[in-house]
Amino acid sequence: MHVEYINPFIIATTTVFKTMLNIDLTMNKPILRNTRISTGDVTGIMGLAGDTKGTISISFTKAGALFVYKTLMGEDHAGIDPDVVDAIGELTNITSGQARKEFEKTNINLKAAIPMVIVGKDVELHMISALPIVSLPFHFQTNNSHEEIVHVDFSFE
Repeated sequence: MHVEYINPFIIATTTVFKTMLNIDLTMNKPILRNTRISTGDVTGIMGLAGDTKGTISISFTKAGALFVYKTLMGEDHAGIDPDVVDAIGELTNITSGQARKEFEKTNINLKAAIPMVIVGKDVELHMISALPIVSLPFHFQTNNSHEEIVHVDFSFE
């Protein structure tokens, strides 16, 4: 894994969460994962191809996904429904787009597939690229001061 692949995802994630959701993220230490298991309850995932190929996924706990939906749309939802799934897919798409803009600054051109969202805990994800997967764990505070974690995972060939 090339180190220059990490910063575009850090910049993209923090920028998107700040501008779209007014959420300040704090990143914990990046980790390498050798498993293909989702890290949350709701995971947006999309493939990237171009000068290289890879995959990005963004995983939320159920509470985190519902908080993001409420922050984005101004509505409460009791559970993960098609509206929440759509919002997580769109957030994945926007974050991927911002990361691709950052990659362009280093002359790495990537195109993205249509995002899909997987609902379920410990779902096995077969990313198109090899292990290890770089995991960027971010945390943020909800309105009731509960701490939530969002994992941005990616892997490239």
